[in-house]
Amino acid sequence: MIFSVENTIFNNRGIDTVRQVAHYSTLKNIIVKHGLTIRTELKNLPINPYLASIEQSLKNDPKNRYKKEAFKPIIEYVKISQGSGLSNYIIIIKNIPLLFEHALAHKKAKDTFCLVVYTGLHQPTKHISNEAVKLISKLLKRKTFTLLNCDVATDYKDAKDIDYKRKEEFKSRLGEVCDNSYIIKQNSLYCNQTTLKGVDKILLYDKYKKQTAHQKQRLHASLKEWKRLEITLTPKGKTDFMSFIKTELDEAIQKADVIAKELRIAGFKDDYLLYQIKALTDARTLNKKPAPARFNSKQALESFIVSRRRKSLAQTDDF
Repeated sequence: MIFSVENTIFNNRGIDTVRQVAHYSTLKNIIVKHGLTIRTELKNLPINPYLASIEQSLKNDPKNRYKKEAFKPIIEYVKISQGSGLSNYIIIIKNIPLLFEHALAHKKAKDTFCLVVYTGLHQPTKHISNEAVKLISKLLKRKTFTLLNCDVATDYKDAKDIDYKRKEEFKSRLGEVCDNSYIIKQNSLYCNQTTLKGVDKILLYDKYKKQTAHQKQRLHASLKEWKRLEITLTPKGKTDFMSFIKTELDEAIQKADVIAKELRIAGFKDDYLLYQIKALTDARTLNKKPAPARFNSKQALESFIVSRRRKSLAQTDDF
């Protein structure tokens, strides 16, 4: 299947990555209970490019007051459904400064906690299964698992390339949002520090080139101008994912809207974001569907929109 604007969920915003700090033994028990296995062999995996980016970011961890040799990251994974997309894996990271600090705060051994990463949740040209989303939903609902942050991604079209020639343009548009921490690398713009509370990072990149050149995916020419804005949102304090969704997400999305507006990104929809939140917070959304079905199909989203519209009409009906 060759993906195009017509057969994908395009021009939408959604949650692409969620990171939680979890008690490792609790996570392991849940994984085993579901008949799954935590694996450590990382060779020849479709998630390897993503794992490499994780390791690189950990090397640049600003918590440099600890001896680096004491914090060699341990990366594990769980295959939770069929397919090669990132959403079919849960990534587990251990032995990093962030977890050591968390353990100290809770007066626990430094290997007590792990960082759990669910990614690839908003990938229009990849298969995301209901089976995977169901398990991820269960883990996100754990109140004892602390939300670290989440990435919200917006897909849009822009005929101009993202490269070093546009650095000054982006700096001018973002103005006081970023504190001059801009990095242009190939077809990506990174802003690693912002002045907005609750917004950790901003990433702008050429999604078409990433999918075709790096992931060797065949895409229709209608997606050639596909660009993506990713914003890392952080909670105000210690909280779980569900509480963040209920009490903080609206305000966080408003800040993301400010960034999109400054970058002249407009016309996108939040239908997929609302669909994701409903599925992750209400098990009935997915229980009505067969497990192997594709969660992120255009038909699935359209069905959700129709259902939501009907409920809205029923609530405003005079009868």
